[in-house]
Amino acid sequence: MSASGRKAVIAAAARVPQPDSSTERVPWVRPVFEADDALLGEIQRVLSSGRVTNDGPNVCDLERRLARYLEVDGCVAVSSGSMALLLAVRALAFEGAKVVLPAFSYIATLNAVVHAGMSPVFCDVEPGTWTLSPTHLRRLLAADPTIRLILAVNVFGVLPDLAAIQHAIEGSGAVLLLDNAHGFGTDRAGVRSVPEPVAQAFSFHATKVLPAVEGGAVVAADPRLLAEIRRLRNHGLAADLLESMPGYNAKLSEIHAVVGRRSLDHVESALARRRQYAMRLRRVLMEECATTFTVQEIPEGMHSNFQNLAVLCPGGAAPTVAAVQAALERDGIETRRYFWPMLHQLPAYRGHFCLPVTEDVGSRVLCLPLHSHMETAMLTRIEAAVRRVSREWTLRGSEMPVGSSAEGSRP
Repeated sequence: MSASGRKAVIAAAARVPQPDSSTERVPWVRPVFEADDALLGEIQRVLSSGRVTNDGPNVCDLERRLARYLEVDGCVAVSSGSMALLLAVRALAFEGAKVVLPAFSYIATLNAVVHAGMSPVFCDVEPGTWTLSPTHLRRLLAADPTIRLILAVNVFGVLPDLAAIQHAIEGSGAVLLLDNAHGFGTDRAGVRSVPEPVAQAFSFHATKVLPAVEGGAVVAADPRLLAEIRRLRNHGLAADLLESMPGYNAKLSEIHAVVGRRSLDHVESALARRRQYAMRLRRVLMEECATTFTVQEIPEGMHSNFQNLAVLCPGGAAPTVAAVQAALERDGIETRRYFWPMLHQLPAYRGHFCLPVTEDVGSRVLCLPLHSHMETAMLTRIEAAVRRVSREWTLRGSEMPVGSSAEGSRP
């Protein structure tokens, strides 16, 4: 690509994440990449080299840098966060066993369990953090001693109470795995990679705090577990080919590794911005709109990456969330019901689980816009919109007109 061509691409990319028009619709998520001449030059060199996949030097370098950032001994990069979770579940070799997981999660969490040949047992969540409930987990383990895996989930950048979960499973024979797709950059008391899980899976999807367009990684303390994940990601091939077992083509490409590495170089500044934006918006929600919106609790000592900014809308009639969505949409503010629907409401599991907190949270949750780069004018528009909706709701309550709900609910 010529220098002028690269400059045109950079200029176009720079325009995408920074709209400041007073009328342009504010999307609920917007991927932000550090697209500059150096990054495009790296991608060009990869393409020119012909070495674009199969554990090339950029993938290996990204793995080393991720391990150093997370302060862990080992890291395996894979093609997506979903594959990271599936390979971690498969590598634990509990096929046919039961897995406890929250129903308040994205469907990828459930997919990993099902595709690994395991049976899901849905657990309720905590009413404040919306993460896996250690109390309900204890009851599930007491009722079914055959459970072998606990799959906890980071929700919107908030870790579950892993210490309490680990305490609950002691003596049960079960192990703890963390779906940390939302968690890159979240730390607990300054620790970036929590020690309780035997493994944790990260996502580098375009909408995540560390975007590689697509990609993911698994970290674990046990080198044998990481070796098995490496085998599984490469079609299941063993060093002795006659010892190979079925696996997947889940390798990360060199191009995705280059993009991910550039995002990692800038992740601290991205985190600082997201935290600044989120705290500004949360302050308005908590101090001026508390009668209408409830924000997610962040435990003391935890520094969320604010992967998403979620609120609970007022309870009551079913159209409540749709009404809030429609009202915000009239101000050009896009939102999403996420996570929704709850996993235990899918046809295969409907009517089999009683999860009152999950159903309350899932029926009222709504994600507001939060990106890694937001203009002041954009934040001001969101603040004005939630203030207006809160005032209208306070004055008119359940009589607030529903209007047409925003389309879809996918991340």
